[in-house]
Amino acid sequence: MKQFITREATGVFVWSLIACILRMCLSFLVTFSTMLRSNEEANDTREGNFCSPQKDNASCWASQISGLPQDSAILEEVITVISVVASWALAILPPKVATLAAPGFSFASTWILYPLRDYFGFIPNLPCRICETTMGRLSLRELAIILPIHFLVPAVAFWFLQLFLPASIFESYAIDPILYSERNLWIYFLRETLVNAAFTVGLLVIPELLRINGIRRGYALLILYPLYSFSVDSDGKASVFGPNLIYSLQCVSKHEEVPHQWSHVIGPVLGGILGGKIMSNAFPDDK
Repeated sequence: MKQFITREATGVFVWSLIACILRMCLSFLVTFSTMLRSNEEANDTREGNFCSPQKDNASCWASQISGLPQDSAILEEVITVISVVASWALAILPPKVATLAAPGFSFASTWILYPLRDYFGFIPNLPCRICETTMGRLSLRELAIILPIHFLVPAVAFWFLQLFLPASIFESYAIDPILYSERNLWIYFLRETLVNAAFTVGLLVIPELLRINGIRRGYALLILYPLYSFSVDSDGKASVFGPNLIYSLQCVSKHEEVPHQWSHVIGPVLGGILGGKIMSNAFPDDK
């Protein structure tokens, strides 16, 4: 049991760090892609040679570039090229990435979850672990240990990462809270449940189907693309997929609970149970 706890906690810790860093990278990608569009506006509204929290990140960075001395033209050209490349990269990602509303894309990427399963022996995704418990792969006792690990360890991971990053960068690009609408919570709850049920089934079944047909496992990301882009919120936010990560981000960034967003925490948990029922009947484990 001690080995089980250590392995689970380590896998969740590593996944939380990777997910947070991926979220930061996507945020930087959005900032660079919008920098050129904001450059002209920043020239008119530039306030000194510093960035304040009240100013838009892209506009602020653009004002910094426009204020560079003449001998910094090379640096300006490099940043311009990076901005163009970032715009191209952003064009092939889910539309919600451009509005920083893609927690599903950053917290449920199969390109990261599957390699972690190969290394640690399990997928560090809470709805997936609940799905496996419903299928009988895990006992209720093990689930009782898994639940606090998946909610507490990410908070520790985010706090740990915060120690090594400048506060301004970490707050703006990493743990800026992902807020959802408070309207029609029961509708969002139902849709979260269904989306996460489909996600857990796809996460477990698609690799086997691809293997049988001799197709590389990396293409699973394209198959799950519609789920990553599916909106469960009238404000255009994507589905959660990682309720424990969302909850931990909220606690670390605001030091408060988020009871009004219960549909986006409980929905994925019930979605894992529903996904387990589907797996048990449609894709049972070999006895």
